[in-house]
Amino acid sequence: MEKKNYLLKTEERHNRTIVLLLILLIITFSGCDRIVNTNQSGSGIPPAVPTGLRVAYATDGEAALVWRSNSEADLQGYNIYRSTDSTNFILAGSTSDNYYYDDSLQYNETYYYKITATDIWNDESLPTKIVSAKPINRYAPSIPAGLSINARNYQDSISIYLSWNPNYESDIAGFNIYRSKERNFNADSTTLIHFTSDINYTDTLNLSLYQEYYYKIKAVDKGGLISGASYEVSDEILGIPKIIFPANNSTVNYFNYFLIKSVSVPANYKIVVQDNMFYGEVWSDDFTSSIIDDTVAVNFNASYINTYVPYYCRIMTFTNGSNEPNSVSPLYKFIIKQ
Repeated sequence: MEKKNYLLKTEERHNRTIVLLLILLIITFSGCDRIVNTNQSGSGIPPAVPTGLRVAYATDGEAALVWRSNSEADLQGYNIYRSTDSTNFILAGSTSDNYYYDDSLQYNETYYYKITATDIWNDESLPTKIVSAKPINRYAPSIPAGLSINARNYQDSISIYLSWNPNYESDIAGFNIYRSKERNFNADSTTLIHFTSDINYTDTLNLSLYQEYYYKIKAVDKGGLISGASYEVSDEILGIPKIIFPANNSTVNYFNYFLIKSVSVPANYKIVVQDNMFYGEVWSDDFTSSIIDDTVAVNFNASYINTYVPYYCRIMTFTNGSNEPNSVSPLYKFIIKQ
């Protein structure tokens, strides 16, 4: 009898445990439904006012604010309000972080800030105390990086193209371009040729073929402070190579070599054959030649070229390991006969 009573009590405890687990599961899933159900309204109680707001730094047209993070589970983020008279505030931005970076500011203007916290129901806290910042112009910009160069001679025009990375500062006004025919030159007023607000520049000023040109750039901020000089890059504009055989608009037998007239310095070349005037490359060859101002033979396998179909070809030079050509020939046309 005692054993039977023990089994009944054990089964009863087991049943109660199952019921308790079912109740917990129902509560858990019901709670999840309440969290993800965006159609329900919030409590109407806004988040707490953020604390610890301060200006981390203010300089060179930039100001950074930091504060302590709120702890509410339904916190959405923070609204940042800005004013120039400490009275009339506008919404400058929003963030889910506990910091905010404000840029493109006037150097001699005092800016006032306050922030609020918002929850997922769009309830907004009262604002914090007001802090102020005056982002005066203290430091010269950083030295520009990523300067690259490409001399160009095609379409009846010669130029030298420069490009570089944008500076990270928000108060950059532009860049000074310096040029010289001498290596390791001084980037100063005697070698300054241009100012640009872009991050590229095409130089067309009194250029000559086969002359090495050296360049440096400096960043200039809106207050007139100037960075140090970038590293130096150089290039020279090459003459245009020519395709001697097959001649332009010629009809020829199958051939094994292109004949080209090389430029006046050793160079890297690429010859391309296309099946139309604009694209459709069917054959190409990259090669280097130290032969100058003379004929160079370039192997060509034309066995798969169709007869009595016009093909187009051009020859290009390359310098500085660039993927962009230095000089480009006109487009030549030829037809292979039976």
